[in-house]
Amino acid sequence: MTPPPDTNPSLTQRLHAAIIGYWTTQIIATVARLGIADRLAAGARDSDSLATELGVHPGALFRLMRGGITAGLFESVSERTFALTPVGEGLRSNVPGSMREMAIFLSDKSHWLPWGLLPEAVRTGKSPVQAALGSDIWGHFARHPDEAEHFARAMGNMSSLVASELTQHIDFAPFARVADIGGSHGNLLAQVLRANPSCRGILFDLPQVVEGAKPALESQGLASRVDVVAGSFFEPGIPAAEAYLLKHILHDWDDEASTTLLRRLHAAAPAGARLFVLEMVIPDSQTPDVTHLMDLNMLVVADGRERTRDEFQALLTATSWKVGRIIPTQAGTSIIEAVKG
Repeated sequence: MTPPPDTNPSLTQRLHAAIIGYWTTQIIATVARLGIADRLAAGARDSDSLATELGVHPGALFRLMRGGITAGLFESVSERTFALTPVGEGLRSNVPGSMREMAIFLSDKSHWLPWGLLPEAVRTGKSPVQAALGSDIWGHFARHPDEAEHFARAMGNMSSLVASELTQHIDFAPFARVADIGGSHGNLLAQVLRANPSCRGILFDLPQVVEGAKPALESQGLASRVDVVAGSFFEPGIPAAEAYLLKHILHDWDDEASTTLLRRLHAAAPAGARLFVLEMVIPDSQTPDVTHLMDLNMLVVADGRERTRDEFQALLTATSWKVGRIIPTQAGTSIIEAVKG
């Protein structure tokens, strides 16, 4: 008689599963890169026919998809035939909540190689990204536009999750102009504008970034409502607006750089302007939380950091912003509202 499966793994087994977690990362990322979830959207497929379509080795693809069962992506419906699970559905392209681009981006060299040098980051307190990539992460993206595109799309996926919460909690109708600072391809701004037809938008980012935003805005019929402005938020030239969005920007930088950014923004903003900082907030308790892992990620890839409520309060107050509400959301990102007095 076959013994029942072990439903109560030992501490050693649990630790082993955690140690090999990076295997699962690469399984998920490879499934995402190959677009397998899209090909299973209509129903179960056998791995041999998929291999022919994808131009990959049949035996290796079967083994990948069998591994994907353990990763929670597929279920086996018959010999060498697989169907998507609800988790696997999240790797489809262009579906609500898609994580396909995030899976690809986080397994690219821009993150994968620096994380291999985590011991160096802990030893020095500095990002090892220069040693891993030969430049900071932004320079790496400039040399590798394919990775930069996956990054922009991943941020767009995240913006879509955050935007629905933002527009539920904040009424932007009173603001004539809403500026998304470091807004990449404008996904967040686009959703704010669709929810508030009376507003105009300003998309502000580096020249090579905003260039890629123009086709996206045109395809959504929003190009006539958005002024695309190229520049750096560390230099003069931030445009004036009644409301500013700053999503997942401050966590890229240490306190000194973040202070410079916030002061530049304060100087550009008219009196009474609102600032909406969209960031993860580290909880006060020391219970396990994904923000602790994201904080390490920012140490590794960018010399940045996630912050507690008190740390955000101190950073904004020091740069003459008056903090109002801090609203947690289901997307895991909090909305920190501040005003220029």
